[in-house]
Amino acid sequence: MDNKKKITLLIIGIFVLALLVALYFVIRSQTNPYVKEPIAQQSLSLEKGAISVGSTVIEASDGVLYTISKTVMLNQVEDFVRYADSKLQQTERVEGSYYEWMDGNNYVTYDLEDNTLMFGIENGVAWNEASLTEYSFNQFVKEHFEKDWKYTLSVTRKIAEGDIVYYANRKVGDFNIEMVSDNESTDYLEIKNGRITYGKFLLTELVAEEKKVPLIDSADLEKYINVNGYPKEIHPEFGSLRTTILAEIDYKSDEFENVIKTLSNCKSSLSTIVYLYKSLNQGNLTPVYKLDLQCELTYKDTVYTIPAIG
Repeated sequence: MDNKKKITLLIIGIFVLALLVALYFVIRSQTNPYVKEPIAQQSLSLEKGAISVGSTVIEASDGVLYTISKTVMLNQVEDFVRYADSKLQQTERVEGSYYEWMDGNNYVTYDLEDNTLMFGIENGVAWNEASLTEYSFNQFVKEHFEKDWKYTLSVTRKIAEGDIVYYANRKVGDFNIEMVSDNESTDYLEIKNGRITYGKFLLTELVAEEKKVPLIDSADLEKYINVNGYPKEIHPEFGSLRTTILAEIDYKSDEFENVIKTLSNCKSSLSTIVYLYKSLNQGNLTPVYKLDLQCELTYKDTVYTIPAIG
């Protein structure tokens, strides 16, 4: 082979190699799983209460970024109203905000602030199951709202003889969505004698952005969690105070508000990753750490320990 052919082959080889390198970086940039810009944390406020992560082990992890769709399901809700009780009449309508249908003790409400449906039907909605499972929630939304959402059962509570409430959380990927109220659940159903009598469903659609949000590990969380402006919330659970503080003062009173202000020494015992949902106007749904806490309250110079969620 003469030198001219060698040089030509060398140039072609260099060109092909350069092209492959360029393609590699283009493909890598397009498939980079992480968000490029910081995502505003819209599910958490900026409380000043201190939290100690302590020995709680938190592995650095990732979660998919979701966008909260502004799509509402008023037409499907109206269909459900007719199905649940044909006598229900609309009694309140705040356009684009709140809808209510009632007939005696039967009701259906649709609150567009958090995009949740709630209902109570005395005679119940026919449901041929003695007990409920994750699949029951999936079938309920599939039947009435044409959605194939997945769920995890969280808490089951017996209200009366044969009357049981099942709390559930909608799942996105490997993690649960949680809300602040109703045992941190997104949904619940109450069943009695094979008929569903009460229920609540989160009807918000979530769009996966195919981008991941990285979460920090326990060492970094301990380092930053109490920095002023770090997004966090503490939600005390006051049930354990029924026979002590709440036996003396009304939980709605200013005095109890002053007791709440003594909340301190919150220490973590367990951590999980969840998506915290608050409203339809939240914008993004990002993964957050949920910490099981033990906190202290002081009343009349006595210190009480109560559970809380961080």
